Amino acid sequence: MRVSLNEIQVMCRKAFEGMGFAPGDCEDAADMVGWLQLQGLDGLGALAKALDYLQREAHQPFALNFEDSALLVIDAKGQSVLRCAATAVELAVAKAQASGQAVLRIQHCHNRLLLLGYLCRAAELGLGVQARWSDARQVHIASFVAGSNRPQLQLQAQPGAVVLEQSITVTFSRPAAPAGAQTGEQASLGQGFSVSPQTWQRLKQLAEQVLVQSSEASRRHGAGGGSDAD
Repeated sequence: MRVSLNEIQVMCRKAFEGMGFAPGDCEDAADMVGWLQLQGLDGLGALAKALDYLQREAHQPFALNFEDSALLVIDAKGQSVLRCAATAVELAVAKAQASGQAVLRIQHCHNRLLLLGYLCRAAELGLGVQARWSDARQVHIASFVAGSNRPQLQLQAQPGAVVLEQSITVTFSRPAAPAGAQTGEQASLGQGFSVSPQTWQRLKQLAEQVLVQSSEASRRHGAGGGSDAD
């Protein structure tokens, strides 16, 4: 099936809300999935792999392990990077803008590809950004030139390597001279995006939880027989 970018963002926002995300985080996370779709990086596919985890993580906190003027270390405690991405990237960007460079490390996390949408925002603010993370077979490197909204992606093989911890390390740097904005090719919005029917149905079920919660709240309010003004 094919759906538009707007349909993807609206459905994801409702699904994130159904999973317990705060309202502002719902908007951010939905935007990130849409951004990955535009870049041809299958944001919905990445999200589909994490849905079971995300439902169990609604009320689990992340922890700040270390912070100084140029380094921020977050322990996501096995959660998706979506749970801490907005706050962590905002803090790291502020450090880079103040001192010229900053490093963000998010430990014990999954769904790392979805962090790239947040890093795009940092690049658009004029910072050079590079993210590195590893899996059992290869090292992933995503680099943004300052002013660019599209990452350069690299893969480096690491045969036989053992990954002891799922983490991602991001370096932010302020270039010596401002770079002009660059715009990469994006998918045709008019054609929409191909989506797995199973993934779409799963998102719809999560989104419907919001309607159920809203209806229950309405019934409880109506059962009181009046308003605060009575």
